Amino acid sequence: MSKSVILVVEDDEPKQRSIVGMLMEHFQNHFEIKVTESLSGAIEVLTGNEVVFAIVDMSLPTYDFVKDKRGGGTPQGYGGADILRFIDSETEETRTLVLTQYEEFVLSKDGQLRDTRSLEAMLREELDDRFLGVVHYDGQHGAWRKTLLQVLIDLGIERDG
Repeated sequence: MSKSVILVVEDDEPKQRSIVGMLMEHFQNHFEIKVTESLSGAIEVLTGNEVVFAIVDMSLPTYDFVKDKRGGGTPQGYGGADILRFIDSETEETRTLVLTQYEEFVLSKDGQLRDTRSLEAMLREELDDRFLGVVHYDGQHGAWRKTLLQVLIDLGIERDG
């Protein structure tokens, strides 16, 4: 029997390592932690696995970058929203949370600048109640760790130890 998956969709390597390290510390015995860096990679993981929780960055490329080659697409300031929409329409159980280091976003739809609170309000209006909010990533050992851990505990996601 395979483990359920916690998915991390993040293309910034230091931030990715920090998130995965925190998840491994608390959840590796109960969940498989999968990482992808793009919209297409996220869709591949979501369609082939039982993903119970997804941590999504907002600024993501369309395709994975090929190491040492050009390509992959340009990160889009609002690219994570496409992943959230896919999860909302194509999965039944996956819960989501945005973890972003940006404090403001320009949305391609309307060109308006939005802070994290207005981004969260807009996403809550568009997505179902499996979207759990926006958390600001404030460095490797920042407050996001405690916030993310509490969200997972509140969901009843079983942790190690």
